[in-house]
Amino acid sequence: MTKSIMAVFWLCSVLTGYVYFMYPVIITRMSRKLGNDFHKKEILPEVSIVITAYNEELSIAGKIENTLALDYPRERMEVIIGSDGSTDGTNEIVRSFEGEGVKLAAFPHNRGKTMVQNDCVREASHGIIVFMDAASLCEKDSLKKLVSNFADPRIGAVAGRVVFTKSKDNLTTESQGLYWKYEQILKKAESSLGSLVGVDGPLYAIRKELYNTLDEDMMSDFISPLLVIKGGHCVVYEPEAVTYEEATTRPSDELKTRRRIVTRGFTGLSRYPELINPAVRPLLAWQIISHKVLRWLVGFYYIGMLLSSVLLITRWFFLLAFGGLALVLGLSYYGFHAMDRPRKLFTIPYYFILVNLAAALGSLDYLRGRKVISWKPVRE
Repeated sequence: MTKSIMAVFWLCSVLTGYVYFMYPVIITRMSRKLGNDFHKKEILPEVSIVITAYNEELSIAGKIENTLALDYPRERMEVIIGSDGSTDGTNEIVRSFEGEGVKLAAFPHNRGKTMVQNDCVREASHGIIVFMDAASLCEKDSLKKLVSNFADPRIGAVAGRVVFTKSKDNLTTESQGLYWKYEQILKKAESSLGSLVGVDGPLYAIRKELYNTLDEDMMSDFISPLLVIKGGHCVVYEPEAVTYEEATTRPSDELKTRRRIVTRGFTGLSRYPELINPAVRPLLAWQIISHKVLRWLVGFYYIGMLLSSVLLITRWFFLLAFGGLALVLGLSYYGFHAMDRPRKLFTIPYYFILVNLAAALGSLDYLRGRKVISWKPVRE
């Protein structure tokens, strides 16, 4: 019995260490040795910009103005606002820009972001589709930087870089920024291999002929680029294509967002199991499992380590292990209650517990067959 409990502890420990430390080291070294030499140059293809919105009357005018002010020829840029059953003044505001070439695709019911994107892509006139969020504001040259990657015919999709701004300084905004810095290390390495696992919804582009119509309960900015890679094209990261988005300030909002992402992520992979089949594309399958699937399960590894160390607490090593795990919980708990007084000591433990709690709940939601379809913007 003792050996079985020790096996659980070490298995959970190794998986946690692999997800957060070993995979980043391996993928970074692989990118240095096997990275592709993708080429970029300034090109001006015709693009269709698709912006999904649901009750965004406070943000949509600023977003449209920001989009029309991009350093890109207006005649080569189509702007489509997909309003997902908005019940506020969103549609009226968008209509006020129709004289400037902005198109409103107003849908009567709230069906979810993915369904709106499916319909807007079908209506799009141009070969490059650029997806943006209603509350993200782009740098003036971000569109040029993004599409410059399509000069290489191997590229099927490109991800921009999201920079989070802070309306207030608290532990959630602080830790969210730290998390994205960590993610950028992985993005750059995976991009060098041409197999970026997932893109950021506020800014990414895809060749229209490579876009796959997805089910309503799937996450397009996760599954779409993976299907591009599966089809033989590359997906890369363009850190100079910058868009700004306000960071989440409330722990409850961040937990809901992360929980929803994991549920929809597992749902998408269950519909396309070949994506994690090593016999189909071994590199991609390994990346998805390492970067996403195993990470989404870290909360369960943590529980496994905690319980097994309690059962083995009479041994000094496991006593220390339990103490360390309990300390993480303690620092996280203290950080939650000192939210508006952020200190770096609490940042990592707090966000580690928050995102892994959300992922565990999202995993259980998926196992229970819960569907996540409709969406509401997370705003103050």
